Amino acid sequence: MRDLFTLVNELKDRIKRYERLLKHNEMLTRYVLVDPVLRALGWDTENPSIVRPEEKQNSGKPDYILYYENEKLIALEAKSLGSKLDERKVLDLGFKYSWKNKIPYFIITDGNEWRVYNVAKMGGQLILEINILNDAIEDVVRQLLSLWRPLIRRKIEPLGIIQSQREKSKEHEVLDLDKVKEFYESLTDMGKAFLEVVFKAWKQGRTLTKDEIIDELRKRGINIDRRVFTGIKSGITRRSEKMNLPPPMPTSKESGERYWRKEKERYVLRDEWGRALEKILFKDESR
Repeated sequence: MRDLFTLVNELKDRIKRYERLLKHNEMLTRYVLVDPVLRALGWDTENPSIVRPEEKQNSGKPDYILYYENEKLIALEAKSLGSKLDERKVLDLGFKYSWKNKIPYFIITDGNEWRVYNVAKMGGQLILEINILNDAIEDVVRQLLSLWRPLIRRKIEPLGIIQSQREKSKEHEVLDLDKVKEFYESLTDMGKAFLEVVFKAWKQGRTLTKDEIIDELRKRGINIDRRVFTGIKSGITRRSEKMNLPPPMPTSKESGERYWRKEKERYVLRDEWGRALEKILFKDESR
């Protein structure tokens, strides 16, 4: 435990001291920030029976595969310091090769932030989130210990932590379930079908283009074109705003320029909407 406290303090210093170098160099970030954490947690980076860098998998080649008793336990993707870790494209890829290769956990990190997902859960459940630079050192150490290899035994169990300010700020993302149910029931049949299609994609960790949603609706017997599609989506947004709910999908104003550059970002269900719909409407939906 004492060694881990020492390491976290050292990592904080490295992040501040070498920020400019690490922001533009993924491999250096791995050497300076990621590998020391793995070794401290019992994941011996020099032992190929435990850690295999760049091992080719079906549908991808993650930066590391972590093994436990000869079975793949964690796929880990490392990015250069300061990289966005919540981009859907990156998560989609990580979830995809984790599912296809029966790897139960996926980790993405830039050396400072660590996000751990249980891929066995629908849509990929975020179970652990660590920020070495901003979180209290006690919280960082306690959370990192959830990844300590002798403790895992094929299952990651996040240890109880003091709720950080960053976690408290997310509490507003919990939607009023009664209001969400009322909203859903107020939609037209087309609106409900639209929401069901993007919800199903959310559960699978996918995003959809406009044409992909149109194709899915047509499979349900709803024959629409792009003009009607736009009307349905706009109607859903207006209805949610009228009920003082955030729109189920990001709007062009929220996404800014990315909305026009990356089409799939327009049609991804917000996580808080996915969780709410899963609880009250689609409990029995299969993955």
